[in-house]
Formats: sequence, C-alpha cells, structure tokens
Amino acid sequence: MTNETCNHNCAFCHARRPAERPDVAAAGAVLARIDAAARGGARTLVLTGGEPALRRDLPALVTRARRALDASARPGDFLPDDPRAQPAQVLLETNGALITPARADALRRAGLDVARVHLPRWGDALDTITRDDGGFARTLAGLHALAAAGVALEVSIPLVLRTLATAPEIPTALHAAGLPVRALVLTVPVTAPDPADLATLPDVARAAEAVDAAARRAGIPARFDVGALIPPCLFQHPNRAAHLYTFTPGGAARPDFDHPDACTTCQARSICPGVPREALRRDPQLALRPIRDERTRRRLTVVSSIDDQIRRELCTRDVRRLADGTTVREHIVRINFHCNQVCRFCFVSTHLPMAPEPLIEDAITEIARAGGVLTLSGGEPTLNPRVVDYVTLGKQLGAREIELQTNATRLADPALTRALADAGLDVAFVSLHAAQAAVSDRITGAPGTFDKTVRGLDELAKTSVLVRINFVFCEQNQEEFPALVALTADRWPRAEITVSFVAASTDLVPLTPDILPRYGDVLPYLAEGVHLARERGVTLTGFESMCGIPLCLVPADLARYFALAQASTEVAPGEFLKPDDTCGTCALTAQCFGIRRGYAKLYGTTELRPIRALAAEGGPAADA
Repeated sequence: MTNETCNHNCAFCHARRPAERPDVAAAGAVLARIDAAARGGARTLVLTGGEPALRRDLPALVTRARRALDASARPGDFLPDDPRAQPAQVLLETNGALITPARADALRRAGLDVARVHLPRWGDALDTITRDDGGFARTLAGLHALAAAGVALEVSIPLVLRTLATAPEIPTALHAAGLPVRALVLTVPVTAPDPADLATLPDVARAAEAVDAAARRAGIPARFDVGALIPPCLFQHPNRAAHLYTFTPGGAARPDFDHPDACTTCQARSICPGVPREALRRDPQLALRPIRDERTRRRLTVVSSIDDQIRRELCTRDVRRLADGTTVREHIVRINFHCNQVCRFCFVSTHLPMAPEPLIEDAITEIARAGGVLTLSGGEPTLNPRVVDYVTLGKQLGAREIELQTNATRLADPALTRALADAGLDVAFVSLHAAQAAVSDRITGAPGTFDKTVRGLDELAKTSVLVRINFVFCEQNQEEFPALVALTADRWPRAEITVSFVAASTDLVPLTPDILPRYGDVLPYLAEGVHLARERGVTLTGFESMCGIPLCLVPADLARYFALAQASTEVAPGEFLKPDDTCGTCALTAQCFGIRRGYAKLYGTTELRPIRALAAEGGPAADA
C-alpha cells in the first residue's frame, strides 16, 4: 500500500481514509515495504492505495520496485521450476483518473508493467458511484494514455449491489473503445462502511456469469481476484466457471475464509479457500452446493504458479510427419489461452491469462529461424489482437509454414480473414465437430457459434489459405461425420478434413464414456465418411498425428498413411502404450504412436488388431 487517501469516494470502499497516516504513506515506510516484499521472494509487486497516483513520487516508487525485484532474483540464477525464476512485474492499482499521457510515459519508463484500473461502471454513471464529477472521462483518457505508453491493461470490476446489473456492459464497451485490455479482474467486496452496499454471494455469482459471457464475446479473458472471490459452488454450473479461478494445491488455507460443514464432501475442498468469513457472518445459512465431480476439481486446479503454468503450456515442441515420409520441427504456440467456446474434451488450460508478448515472440522466433512449422493456437488465437502481427513475424523470420488453429468464429469478419491471408497465413485448421448447428453448439457449449464458424469458413474459402476442418470424434457426434464430409464437399470443395479422436491426454479431459467413445463404435461412421470422401474428392488427414487412432484401425482406403516416418517417442513420453501381444508383432509399430493410456484404462486394448505384413504399395497385405 502506498497511501490511503483517494480522489474517488466509492461508498463500498473500506480502504479510503480522510488523511494519510505517516506509518503508511511516508516514503521511507513505502520503500521498506517494497524492499521487504522483494526479499521475501515476490515476483509481482502491487502498488495500491487509496489512489497511488495522488503521490508525486509514484514513478520513483515504481523504479524502486523494479530495481528491488531485479536485485532479489535473476531468472538465470534459479532452476525453471523455482518461482524466483519467473519474470518479475510491477503492477499499479489505480482508478486512472489522474493518469495523463506524460505521467503514463513516465511510469512506463520507470518500469511499470501492468496497470489494473478500477472501473465499477461504464459511462457517466461511473461518476455517481465514485462521486467525482467528470471522473469517467478522465478515467477513460487515463486508460488510453496507459495503453499508448505500452503499459499492459487490466480492468478491475467490483461486484456490489449497485454494479451487478450493469457490470456485463463493461466488456463490450471496452472492446468498442478499442482498448487492449488483457484481463477483467472481478472483485467481491465483503466489508463496507455501509453493509447495505454489498450484494449477496448468490447474486454475485449470477452477475459474474453474465460478465464472463460478455467478456467471452468481446475476446477479453475474465477471472476473479485471488484475494477477493466467492466459492465456485455458488455457480449454477461450476465447471463452466472454472476458468475464473486460479486455485493451487494446498492453497485452501486463508485466514479470512472459512469452510462451512457443506464443504466437507466437496471435491474442491483441498484447493478452495471456502467462503469469505465476513460474508458468512451476514448470511450464516448460505446455501452451498458441494462440487461432486472430479472433472470440475481438475479444471479449477492450477499447478504451482500461474506464471509457471503459462511457461509450461505456452509452446509445445512437436515433430510433424509429412505424407512423403519426412519430418519437420513444429512449435505449437498458444498466443492466448481463453476461448469463446467450452468444449468438454478440450485439454487447454483456458483459465490462464495471456502469456507476456516477449515470451510469445521468442517461441515464434525460435521455430521460424529454424525453418520449421509455426502453429498459432489457443484457446482461440483470433481473440489475441496481435494475431496478424504474429503471422507476419513468423513469415518474415523464415517459417516454412504458418498454421492457425481456430474455431473461425471471428473469421466471419472478412477484414480479419483477408489480413491474415495477406500476412502470409498458409493453413487454417478450423474446428467444426458436426454438420448440424444443434449438435455443434451442444459440443462447444456456445450457442450460435456454429453459424459463425460456417461464415468464417466461407470467408476463408475466398482466399488462397489451405483450409483443414478438424472433426474430433466424441460420444456426441459420431453419426455426424459422413454429413460433415458431404457439407465440406458441397460448400468448401477445396477444404481438407482432419480426423481426430478425443484425446484423454491431460487431467482436464474426463475419462468417462459420455465423452470418450469406443473405437469400435466410431469405426462404422468413419468408414462411411471415408467412402463418401473418396467419391466426392475430399482429402482426409489426421491419421499421422497423436490425435488420430491406432494405425491398425485405420480404414484400408487410407493405406497411404502407412508410409509414414517413425513416430517420435519424445513428444509425449509416457502418454501412449504398446501392448507386446498386439503392437509387438505389428508391422506398423514403428510408425504408430500406439494407444493412449487413458483410453486403455477405460476400455482396455482388445480392439487392437496387429497388421502382420505390408503390401508393396505400403498398405496392409490382403490377408492381414
């Protein structure tokens, strides 16, 4: 804390004081707190108030924070898993109304990385909450000044009685204003000078759902502030809200939270801090619904720290196998993690905030200069406002091929699609898991997005970009595959289809029959689609990837895939197995990844049928 006075006067704020206390606001006291936090291993220093921008020496405090962080730990001095090896950042919590362009530039030069701007409402209605006439106009100008100076923006939205109804308007307004907000941070005040200003926690949950839905449409990730949140069990569907949380193993003990008796049987008990103690005092009979399913607990869990998990998941170093039997290096770079769809079989940690731009650029630069394949992925990568810039960067630095993994909902905008094509995009890998809107929207959990994906594919078809439609076989869509082949042939005749299978590859994907079908159940529809694709001239791919099916189950019509290079054992070590009694005698064992351990755990391995010999053209022998 830098000070306790504020130029705003929000009725629900309990931090504001009419005058400064020397032991809090004196320069020496603030500097001592900064140094102590850095010595204690902090990698993010938050300068907060009151309103820190009331201080004339704020740039000097930012400089001190930056130097203290840099002096306390240099990333190269520690192992990658040590929290002190993560990039340090200085974050300013402010209402933005006192930030001019000159001040924003000074703060950025001093070392400010992130500004989290307090924004209870949008428009002049904000002034009725802050009791600062003209304050909204100044806050908006401050936001633009910070963005222009190169400071990353977050917007903090307090969910109190007076903001619940209007909070969902803020993401749309921020997007319309052209502000590059990297995250919405939802806070839940549980104390206030007048408790009547506070909302009930169930009402907060409903408002948070509405804000999150609006944020997803605006392409802005949302999350709860780690110190001011509500338990996820208050949501109607906690699994759909999991990305709002960043619970870590062992992080359930917090002094200002309690676990009521209902928490005893909750699957998330070990990671969730429970209910804010002050909220329980106001409503001791708060109705909690313990989380019963393990999948939701997994989705709520973040291993280690957020920064550490971002670094682990940002870039997947892969080896792509080509049809001619050769291989090429590939980087799958997740330029953001959030998504505007919520497919249950998705293995991406969509709750993570976007990685810092330098880390993204480093991953792109490495593979592009090596002449490999650059795959820009997510979450949904088109939600990153710099997606076109990243395609341009990869092409300029020499990437052999640039692919975009997307659901194409935002590519319904012809301007964005044309910009990507002009920047040098080679391949669009578009997720479309059904030929009917009702089935597709049920799988993606995002009603209305089927139509947007179709329009996005229409726009891609007008360009020279190669389109591969990714169809992931799951329990809900098996019968849809032949119809998707027909739709592709009729509407996008130049497009290819990549056949994938639900990958039980991380603990985010449920190992349950309602998601993961048996190979035997899928194969008849796959065979029908393969036959139709041959008749209609649609190219099928995907059997060479880890997300395909064991090669011994691939329909004979696709025998050309059996001339693949050897499957790499380094990409996903330990994820697959090859039973000796089947794979050990199979002629394709070197080319095949085998069977995923998750699938074998659920269904066993008896469906495998080893191929004893290969014909001259590379396919299975007639009597195999």
